[in-house]
Amino acid sequence: MYEWGYLNADGTETGVSDSFDTQADAELWFAMNWEPLSAAGTTDVVLRNTGDASEVYKMSLAPE
Repeated sequence: MYEWGYLNADGTETGVSDSFDTQADAELWFAMNWEPLSAAGTTDVVLRNTGDASEVYKMSLAPE
């Protein structure tokens, strides 16, 4: 299972997404929902594998 953690500017986790069966499902959901997350003040997200409690990757929502 996978989930997204939402982080604010100081790195504090402010919420988490629903759980997804696959990394691909989680990434598809994120592709459709990153704009509202950014508008709500989320500055970074982290994708976690909840099965082994590992961090898959962290990503900034700031424009490049």
